[in-house]
Amino acid sequence: MLSGFLMSIQFLHAQTTVSGKVVDANGAPIPGVSVKAKGSNAGTATGVDGSFKLSVDKKTKTLIFSSVGYQDQEVAISEKDLVVSMPSSDKSMSEVVVVGYGTKIKRDLTGAIAKVGAKEIGNTPVTSFEAALEGRAAGVFVEQQNGKLGQGIKVRVRGAASVSAGSEPFYVLDGIPLTVTNLSSNGAATNPLSDINPNDIESIEVLKDASAAAIYGARASNGVVLITTKKGKAGKSKIEFGFYTGSQKPTRKMEFMNAAEYVAYTRQSAIGAGKKDFAAGLYPTLQLAIDAETAFVESRLTRYSAGNTDWQTAKVNTDWQALAFQDAPITQYDLTFSGGNDKTLFYMGGQYLDQTGIMVRNSYKRYTGRLNLENKVRDWLTMGLNMNFARSINNRITNDNGFATPLQLVALSPITPEIDPRTGLTSGALDLATGLPNSNYPVYYNPILSVENGTYGTTVNRTIGNFFANATIYRGLSFRSEFAMDQLNQTEEGWNGRLTRRNSGATFGNGFFTADQVLNINTNNFFRYSTTLKKLHDIEAVAGMSYQKFISQDETGSARDFPSDAFHKLVNAATKTDASSSETEFSFISYFARANYKFNNRYLLALSGRFDGSSRFGKNTRYGFFPAASAGWILSEENFLSKVKWLNFLKLRLGYGLTGNSEIGNFPSRGLYSGNGAYGGQPGTRPFQIPNPDLK
Repeated sequence: MLSGFLMSIQFLHAQTTVSGKVVDANGAPIPGVSVKAKGSNAGTATGVDGSFKLSVDKKTKTLIFSSVGYQDQEVAISEKDLVVSMPSSDKSMSEVVVVGYGTKIKRDLTGAIAKVGAKEIGNTPVTSFEAALEGRAAGVFVEQQNGKLGQGIKVRVRGAASVSAGSEPFYVLDGIPLTVTNLSSNGAATNPLSDINPNDIESIEVLKDASAAAIYGARASNGVVLITTKKGKAGKSKIEFGFYTGSQKPTRKMEFMNAAEYVAYTRQSAIGAGKKDFAAGLYPTLQLAIDAETAFVESRLTRYSAGNTDWQTAKVNTDWQALAFQDAPITQYDLTFSGGNDKTLFYMGGQYLDQTGIMVRNSYKRYTGRLNLENKVRDWLTMGLNMNFARSINNRITNDNGFATPLQLVALSPITPEIDPRTGLTSGALDLATGLPNSNYPVYYNPILSVENGTYGTTVNRTIGNFFANATIYRGLSFRSEFAMDQLNQTEEGWNGRLTRRNSGATFGNGFFTADQVLNINTNNFFRYSTTLKKLHDIEAVAGMSYQKFISQDETGSARDFPSDAFHKLVNAATKTDASSSETEFSFISYFARANYKFNNRYLLALSGRFDGSSRFGKNTRYGFFPAASAGWILSEENFLSKVKWLNFLKLRLGYGLTGNSEIGNFPSRGLYSGNGAYGGQPGTRPFQIPNPDLK
């Protein structure tokens, strides 16, 4: 379990302490209620049992209690121990929700949108923010693939929407389409989303249905996840420091046979094999057949038991599964500065995360820094930026399907000792006869050898930035321009020493190095108009364009035969085995519009459309149109329901939309050729993919 605390560094002149408990109308405690001293900066929040304790100046006479879903309360400090009751309200319906290129209050939504706020995200000790969505957003399925740190997390919004194309949602951070490309050099996917500090996030909105997501057109079929980071607020500047630490351990471990059970089971198999041999006429008597098979089985048991007969007394009883795991501490530090005035708002945040994985040799470190700045240059012009830098160092283990992964240890028999008594080294490390890594003992490759004599690390440096300007052109009419960049630089380096020969196939070791660079550039430019007519008609309209260019480059090299295990860099290897490089790119040009209409505060209508063009699709169908329409009726505002006391809020929704899926790769519509068409010693090319100009 993880424990944590949050400290706010404030200068207070506290002279008395007020404590108490906050409950709902039924007397049940309410956790997470904001408790503030009126007229000062003193504040706290209630615990899981609804209790609070707050130091205030003696001049403070009133406390203010607030929480989403409950009516705010101002309570006079009449005694030191207070009991405060908070009636429920429809305040949550007035909560601001981020939608495509704008915001709406929750009660006016006509599409299916789920929101997870900063409080839920911040109280969840996770490395990657999407794990905080688990169980908090209806219709959103989150599954961690394995227990490895920094590895890919599967997210599905209302199920899988495609068989052959991608199924992950489209992620947008402060208007920036995020790079989520898996750049791992083996079969275990990495997670680019883990470069984002969850504590910098103000809210996450998931656009679930087509009527809400169609504004993102050809990339919205799997749902859209909009991530909004924290901004500064006008008022006294605030410094916050957060820290938590804890430990992790694996659960639901499998049960395996102990040494005695393993020996008994193996010897029983000899009897069955003998009966089969006798029935096949291979031996004149049944007993001879059983004796022959038993002798063979016992010789194998002796081999598995490091060449001795310790297996007869179950002297060795190795729990290989336990050796695959380790104690896994985790520590995280957060420091933020925020504040501002009527001209400038700022938010600065930094985090250091140090996490050890539950599997041996797996660990993850991340350093992040964020600056969100907004300045009112003129009464009609606001400019700002959102910048994020992250550096992560991931000490990884091999793919789940590889024999070098620690969990393959469970394939070894319990009668095999961890340390070979003949050599004093890890079992499988050395063959006494040849002086080389043992290829005959234990029965399978021992992954502990890769832990002791191999490395595999991934380092990521990432910068995500968004510069924007918002100009008010006329009353209710504004124009916003954004330019954004997501640059991801990743290197992977692996080395296998001599002891891993049985698995790697390299007598004197091998190694590899890869370098990937991804540049994702995006610009959004759109007008927004909002007005209210005769207090009955609320109109909002958004129209604009978007452009995205995505470029990915990678280089890789490998080598083998190092002078000794002290050398890990490729330059020291005797044989350079491979070197390659590649580059790929795609682009989008889009035009979009959205209109919302509300009549008499109860009848809602929303229309949207996006015209998407992508280089990924065929030349005959490169552009597609994605319309959407939805309507809502707030029944609880009608006179015939006004006297129904048990009904707080009721709304009917109906929506339709068309979305697309562009996660099909960069070249499926094109006729492709390969340069490996050599024949008779002459170079040549060959076709390996026929064109499909109508792919849409």
